[in-house]
Amino acid sequence: MKDTAAAKKIFLIYSAAAAVIFAAIMLVYSRGISAPLDDAFIYFQYAKNTAAGHFMEYVREEGYSSGATSLFYALLLTPFALVFRGESIIYVTYIIGAASLFFTAYYIFLSVLKLTSKKEYAYLAAFVCAANGNVLWGYFSGMEIGMFGAFLAAAFYYLMVKPGTLKSAAALTLLGLIRPEGYALAMLLVFSRIANTLISRKKENLYVYIIPAAVGSVHYILNFIFTGDFMPNTMRAKSNFSLFYFAHTDIAAQGFALFNRFIDIIFNGGAEHYFPKYAFFVFLLGVLPGAYKEIKNKNAGAFTNGIIMFFAGVLLTVFSSFATVHNYRYTMPFTVVYSVFLIYGVFIIMESMKFRTTGGRNLYFGAIAALLLVFNLFTVAANAVNFGRDCRDIKSQSISAGRWIKENIKDDAKIAINDAGAIAFYSEKRVFDLVGLVTNGQARIFQNGKAGVFEEIERVKPDYFMVHVGWFNYEPYTIFKKPRLKEFNIKREPPYFVVGSPEVCVAADFSLFNSGDTMKTKGAFEGNYIIKDSIDVCDMRSEEKHNYKIWTKFVSEYPGNLLEEGSTAQAAPGETVLDAGRITSGGEEFTVSGITAGNDLRIARRAFDPALNSLIISVDGVKAAEWKTEEKKGFNEMFIDIPGGFIKNGKVKVRIEAANQNRYNVFYYWFLQKEKGE
Repeated sequence: MKDTAAAKKIFLIYSAAAAVIFAAIMLVYSRGISAPLDDAFIYFQYAKNTAAGHFMEYVREEGYSSGATSLFYALLLTPFALVFRGESIIYVTYIIGAASLFFTAYYIFLSVLKLTSKKEYAYLAAFVCAANGNVLWGYFSGMEIGMFGAFLAAAFYYLMVKPGTLKSAAALTLLGLIRPEGYALAMLLVFSRIANTLISRKKENLYVYIIPAAVGSVHYILNFIFTGDFMPNTMRAKSNFSLFYFAHTDIAAQGFALFNRFIDIIFNGGAEHYFPKYAFFVFLLGVLPGAYKEIKNKNAGAFTNGIIMFFAGVLLTVFSSFATVHNYRYTMPFTVVYSVFLIYGVFIIMESMKFRTTGGRNLYFGAIAALLLVFNLFTVAANAVNFGRDCRDIKSQSISAGRWIKENIKDDAKIAINDAGAIAFYSEKRVFDLVGLVTNGQARIFQNGKAGVFEEIERVKPDYFMVHVGWFNYEPYTIFKKPRLKEFNIKREPPYFVVGSPEVCVAADFSLFNSGDTMKTKGAFEGNYIIKDSIDVCDMRSEEKHNYKIWTKFVSEYPGNLLEEGSTAQAAPGETVLDAGRITSGGEEFTVSGITAGNDLRIARRAFDPALNSLIISVDGVKAAEWKTEEKKGFNEMFIDIPGGFIKNGKVKVRIEAANQNRYNVFYYWFLQKEKGE
C-alpha cells in the first residue's frame, strides 16, 4: 500500500507537469490554441452541436452522422462544451490527457509489480511508456488515444488479478466503448476467458462479460438506426476492406506486411524513435515463456492476455489506409502492453544472471534503466518539437481556412472539404465531406476513388471547394473555377507532417457538370431508336441499380478509375465532356431493364482513347456478338446491335469480356431499342 500511494503521487505530479508543458508548447508554436491534427476538431464539433441539442449532428439540421470513431469520447466532451465555448474546449483535452497518462502509468506500475514483486521494475515500465515522447504526443493530441491506452492498461491489470469480476468487466466495457478495435479486442478477450473456463474447468463468473458485449454494441446499433450502416463512417472511409474492389488475400498480405513493418520500425527500433534497437526480442523473452507455461497448464492468464492484446491489437490497426499517419497513432496505445513485457523481459534477464553483490546487481539494473530512460529523453525532445510544429501547421492551414470561410463565404453556401475538423468547427458553415467521415454514405464513394467522388459531386453541386490539392486535385479539370480564391500553405514540413500540400479555396464551376450524361453520337438514334436504359459508369448509385460488376483478368490487378475531360468525336464543334469511367483488362457484367423482349438491342458505349480491341458480348449467358473496336483519340462513342432473338425478357443480364489481354475503358452505356410499332 505504501508503494502504491507513493507511485500515485509521483504519477500525478508527472502527468500534470506533462500536460502543462505540452500545452505551453502548443501556445508557443501556434501562438494560440490549436491541435497537432485536424481530427481532434471533429470531436469538438460533435460535442458543441450535441451540447446545443443536436445529438451527434455534424452539420446542424442535417441529422445524426457517425464521423466520431469514438462515440464515448464525443459524449464525454459534450458537457464541457456547455462551459468551454469555442476553441477553449481543447484545454479540457489536456486534463483528460493528463488523467489518462496517470492511469496508464499507474496500471502499468501495478501490473509489473504484480509480475515481479519489485517496485523498481514497476516504475521503470511505467515511465518507459508514460515518458515516451510519441506517447506524450498522442495523449495530448486532443484525441481519444490516451483514454484507449489507459483503458487497455486497466483491462490488462484486472484480467490478471480479478478475472470474472465487475472490475474486469468494467475495464473491458470501457475498452470496447472507446474505439472499434477496442470492442473487437474486448470480445477476443471475452472469448479467451470462455475458452479458458471450458478447458481449465476453473470457476469464473462469465456472466459479467455480457456487460462489455452489450454496452459496446450500442454505438453500432445507433449507427444502424440513424444511418442504415452498423460501421462508423470513419471505418468505412479508412478500412482497406471497404475498398470498392479488392481481393481478401491481397488485403491480408498487405496487412501482415505492414504489421511486420510496424514491429520492425516501431517496436524493434528499426527506423522510428519509439524504442531502442532490438527491444522487441526482450519483449518476446518477457511474454513467450510465460504464455507457453500458461498454455501448457491449460490456464490462460497475464501472458496469454498480453499476447492477445498486443499482437491482435496491432493487427486490428494495420488494415487501414491511414495506419501510418499521425505518428502511427492507431498503433500507439499498444505500447502499454509492450512496455509491461519489455520490462518483464529485462527482469528475466536480470534474474538469470548471477551477481556477487547486491550493489553489482543494482549497478547493472541502473545501467539498463538509464539506457531506456535516456533514449526516452530523445523521443520527448523530438516529439515536443513535432507536436509544436504540427499545432502550428494546423493553425496555419485548417484553422485559418475555417476562419477565412466564416468571414468571406455566404452562410447558405455548401463547401466541399477533405479535412472535416477545424474548417467546420470554425466556419460553422454547411460542409460536404468528400472523404465521408462526417457525411453519411460518402465514405464508400470515397473508396471508389477520385473519379467516383466526382460523380457524387455532380449530384451535390457544392458552391465551393476547400481542399488539400494533394488529396483531391481537380484543378486540371473544369470543376475548379480559376483563379484560387484563397490559398493556405505551410512554410516547412516537420518530420512527421500532418498536413503538407496547399489548402485552397475555389468556387465550383458547374459548366461541365453532368455533361457526360447525354449521348453525343446521332448515329445511334438512326432507325427510330430511343434510349430505354443507361449506366453512368463509376457512379455508384447508377452501378448498384444495374448490379454492375467489373473485374480484371488477373487477381493481382484491380480495375482502375479515370476522370477525363475533352471533346467527343461525335459531339457538336466546341462541345466538351467531363466524365468518370473505369478501365480493365477483364470484363463487366450488369443488368439492363425496361426493354422489350424480341426487339434488337443497341448497346452504345463511351470510351476515352479507345484501343484496338475485341470484346465478347453475352446476353443471359449466351454469346451474342463480338465487338471489335478501332484505335482512336479522345472521347468516342460507338455502338453495336444485338439481335432480338437474344432478348428473351424485359430484363437481361449482359456480360462483356475482353477477348485478349488488352485493357479497355468505359465511361457510359446506353441501351436503345426501336420505338413501338417500328
